[in-house]
Amino acid sequence: MSEAVVQTDRATVGLIRAAFSLGNYHQIMNDLYEEVFGEPQMVHFPYYGSPTDTLLDGQANLTDACLEFFPDLSDQRLLEVGCGNGVQSMYVLANHRPRHVTGMDLNPNNVALAGRIAADKGLSNIDFIASDAQDMQGIPDGAFDAVLNVESAFHYPDKPAFLNEVHRVLKPGGRFVMADLLMKPNRRSPLLRMWERRLSQHYWFADSYRTAFADAGLKIDAERDITAPVLRGFRERSAWFRNHKIRGALRRAHIMLFVRAQVFRHVYYLQNICSYHIFSAVKAG
Repeated sequence: MSEAVVQTDRATVGLIRAAFSLGNYHQIMNDLYEEVFGEPQMVHFPYYGSPTDTLLDGQANLTDACLEFFPDLSDQRLLEVGCGNGVQSMYVLANHRPRHVTGMDLNPNNVALAGRIAADKGLSNIDFIASDAQDMQGIPDGAFDAVLNVESAFHYPDKPAFLNEVHRVLKPGGRFVMADLLMKPNRRSPLLRMWERRLSQHYWFADSYRTAFADAGLKIDAERDITAPVLRGFRERSAWFRNHKIRGALRRAHIMLFVRAQVFRHVYYLQNICSYHIFSAVKAG
């Protein structure tokens, strides 16, 4: 068996493993996006903007939909909780020019990757730290004007602790914007619940979030259900990989099968299990 075939087989095994472990998922997605697009990209759902959107356009659209809730960030210190590979933090820095951005993630491999990308780009006014969203060690009280959390909170087992930490690190009058998958009032099969535990998925109902925000001293002043444009973002995927050639017909077939399986899974959840909301809240001044 040739070395190329062996490498392809190993890469395919990695794609399969990504469906059953959160750590594997993010590592594989980072590697996959770098292989297809030439560099790491944001790793979250797409938001429909136009029929010609690439996957990267859709992801940027979702980030922009969240950033609409912030006032001018030009003189602000921003914390992104659950920053992953840091690409979204760098997008905010480039397009909204906050005074400083700190990206925080539980996975030290993500933090190391984010630091390398920022260094390669020669970026300043940005740093990345490894810490737990439910216990933000090393971050002083009132250190940030703004906190952003996109598609990460549903992984946190202790959401009240997370929201209390957001309140602690925000300055009085600071704003918190969170985009998250929320549980619909229905039942899932035992098989789905087992799979969710493997992927560290801990969904909450919308009312549970609203209560926990208030208990943490965060006043929700806006809430938007973006399930429909996210679903459409997944359905309008014909342009996702246009002009991006993947080496080897077998490798391309495996990647496209993996992509279709991921799209099917996310569409099924958004239609039957979850909705997708943005919350915007302010810490009392």
